[in-house]
Amino acid sequence: RPASGASRRAIHVIGIDGTETTLVACEQRTAVAWHEAMDMMIANEGRGIMPSAGQMVKSKSRIWSKCNLEEGQRNRIEEEYLVLASYSNKLVRTCSVPGQKNSPGVGGIYYSVETQKEPGESYKEENLESISKRRAVILDSWDFYRMVCSLVRDRRKYDEIFHKIRKDPVYPYFNSLAGMNDNSGEMKPVGQREYSDYPSLTNSQLADKLIADAEEVKPSLLAVCKKFAATFGLKEIGVGPIKTKEAALKKAERKYQGDLLKVTDYCRALLVVKDIPALLALLEHARDSFGELISRVKLSPLQDEHEPIIGGYRDVKINVEINGHVCEIQVHIWSMWSVCGVDGYKHYRHAIEYNTDSFKDPYRALDGLDHKAVAELTVMAEETIAEVPLENLEWHHESKILDYSAEVGLFMKHNLFQWAETTLKKIIELRLESPDIGPYHLETLSLYESLEKCLNAQDKKRDAGEVREMIEEIELTRGKKEEEAEKSRWDYLNVCHVINPNYTDEQDRAERKKEIKASKKCWRKIRSQRYPYLHSPLLNDSRAASEVNSRYTPSAQSFCDPYGEDDLEFANRMMTHDSSQPKYDL
Repeated sequence: RPASGASRRAIHVIGIDGTETTLVACEQRTAVAWHEAMDMMIANEGRGIMPSAGQMVKSKSRIWSKCNLEEGQRNRIEEEYLVLASYSNKLVRTCSVPGQKNSPGVGGIYYSVETQKEPGESYKEENLESISKRRAVILDSWDFYRMVCSLVRDRRKYDEIFHKIRKDPVYPYFNSLAGMNDNSGEMKPVGQREYSDYPSLTNSQLADKLIADAEEVKPSLLAVCKKFAATFGLKEIGVGPIKTKEAALKKAERKYQGDLLKVTDYCRALLVVKDIPALLALLEHARDSFGELISRVKLSPLQDEHEPIIGGYRDVKINVEINGHVCEIQVHIWSMWSVCGVDGYKHYRHAIEYNTDSFKDPYRALDGLDHKAVAELTVMAEETIAEVPLENLEWHHESKILDYSAEVGLFMKHNLFQWAETTLKKIIELRLESPDIGPYHLETLSLYESLEKCLNAQDKKRDAGEVREMIEEIELTRGKKEEEAEKSRWDYLNVCHVINPNYTDEQDRAERKKEIKASKKCWRKIRSQRYPYLHSPLLNDSRAASEVNSRYTPSAQSFCDPYGEDDLEFANRMMTHDSSQPKYDL
């Protein structure tokens, strides 16, 4: 069985005569391979234990003796595993693992394996190719499993960040605002214009037409974003790439019953703001400067009564119509954006494709795998983390921490709970050191829950009980911190907030209204200090979007006021459209 120790290189062995010893490998991946090979041999009654005369020995293999495999099957599995482990080890030793530092790449693999042969060992060229192909399939499976672990981890981070965003004194005011055409249901209220020739086009032709329009307006959208960046000192902006035809058709089919005109992000851009006050300032500036271009402002994903985007992310979207084509500007809060950066869309796409929001535990992705598959995936895990042994892991090695966390699931699935325990303790130690995570983060809480399972599986009831106490303390402290943050926010807003369970709905609404008014007052103060150049009236949060539309329709001149006379030509160019077509106003 695996022995305890921070290096994770030791195996505890008990002989048939009761003699106990500990084998220590030179590297942790070697220890994993040794353990698996010995477990397979012990389970193989024809090759494992050779008792002396008169001795009766019962196999004590933890995994393989329970598989009810025939001798031929077991021998084949053992041989394939050992060949894979040996091949992987040679790749690591010769720095031939694709993607790692100082690697010669795939082209050097065959040569590297050949030159590392032991005396009497031989590989045929076709055997090397077969091993390489098999390894590639297993590596793809490991990459998929690791990706699932990454998606769940990032979702926890998003949840934790949103938890902190809601503590901002200005958030209650933002949370009370109604967006424009912000319908979170299936029926999207805005879309691309439908021209007279569109009904005669096939979906493929229509997608080509809309993509061509998007390419044409892309420079203008970039100009809009540059003006936002110049006004607010934004350091993160981006435009494009234009959505592909395949992606547009797929999105239309998945979300809009095949209606390509409902897809409004053929041409898209992003802006990253510091916090909620910066977001409010940007929304005001957008309304007053680009009002006639705006067809939709979607605030709901960042409001607490609504569910986040699939994958856990939350942002604000502004749709602007430029020269008759509706584009999308995504506005991100920096703390949310910093989790994945530009890879956030990849996170979103994968979360949709693999439905990772449907489960809390990423290790569920291993359900249904047999022991051979888990053993081979563990070889790939060890190959991936070979550069950074467990004892050398540091809190800022985020990618390797993810690899080790994923390997924990493999260990637990394979009943290697001691190594899972050792790894979890190290990861928890690093999470406690991390300035971005710490002891009360959802990620840390999840790690403690996995550690409790490992300890219970080893019948370490006392240690498991201590971990359970830590979990309860974290949950209690998180609750207290939430109450303190709520009280601190109310104190900052100078409002007396008492949670009374006997309140009627009407009284509760009155208390909530008081909180919103205090939050709005706080925003006015911040606004005057940080954004004195915002001269227009505040968004009127007490009226519906339809009232705002009828009350306020900015002109081209008001669009230009923040910038001066030189921008009049820019405004007119951006708003060129067929006046016979319907237009949305903020």
